[in-house]
Amino acid sequence: MKKTLACILSLALSVTPRLFADGATPADTAPEADAKPLKVLMIGNSFSVCVLKEMPKIAKELGLKLDICSLYIGGCSLARHAGNATNEAARPYSVSWNYVSAKDGEEPFRGALGGKDGKHANIPAMLAADKWDVVTVQQASHESWKAASYEPYGTKLLNLIAKLAPQAKVYVQQTWSYTPWDGRLTKWNIDPDTMYTKLEAAYDSFAKAHGLDQIHMGKAVQLYRRELPVAYGENTIGGDVCGTDTFKEKEGKWTHVGDAFHLNARGHYLQGLVWTATLFGADVTKCKAVPKSLEKHPERAELMRRIAMRVAKGED
Repeated sequence: MKKTLACILSLALSVTPRLFADGATPADTAPEADAKPLKVLMIGNSFSVCVLKEMPKIAKELGLKLDICSLYIGGCSLARHAGNATNEAARPYSVSWNYVSAKDGEEPFRGALGGKDGKHANIPAMLAADKWDVVTVQQASHESWKAASYEPYGTKLLNLIAKLAPQAKVYVQQTWSYTPWDGRLTKWNIDPDTMYTKLEAAYDSFAKAHGLDQIHMGKAVQLYRRELPVAYGENTIGGDVCGTDTFKEKEGKWTHVGDAFHLNARGHYLQGLVWTATLFGADVTKCKAVPKSLEKHPERAELMRRIAMRVAKGED
């Protein structure tokens, strides 16, 4: 009888969801009212600070608690992050957060912040500023397709994270390839699909070398382009989640392509879904909130939710 009971207890423990450092549990159901928020620190650039656009809204709509903070330098590569990693004198990072557990009027991480506006910090101070459940890293998009650009810089950054935030689970966000309108592709003699193939291989190699899970945002963008499908045309991004263009009603056509590589408002929604599905293990197909950018195209929002679940589960 004792042996049978021990087996039952062992089985129960083996299927219990992993608890994060502060007790937050990834699940596809809403947490209890007193559950602690998942604490996430992003060490990145413009390809991560945009997570703050939609992920907090999606998490809230699903009843999930999230404290998420961004350390931002535009275009910052792993090499630059590594150079900043042990510099405790400079405070080169802009800090932005969505911090639901802060008290009214309280500025989280006050002790870690510096600079004239009180909104800047460095990596060591921020790693020590809270008991993070998750820390994310990524390569700069313009270096992402070059496998040799990840090391030894990634190792140096990861070693500091392990030292100052040993309780945190580290994820690497797979960034995405550019639209055809980005002139750097011509300079590099590659097209968007080639860029994606190369960056996927580079991220996979880096993640496997360090035993990291990935946030497969690059794959999600690629699937969306293929399955919508995105139809690029003269001076138009054709429905892509990256890039911006302008529609002139009088002329009845798209006439200008602007940003050719950052996520647009639609892309922010896809990114929020992918991050929520991956970090919480949440079923984002249950998220019925749709941003203004997709109000006229609910079928596209639905496609994004399905793709987010597929990449989070590793089905593609």
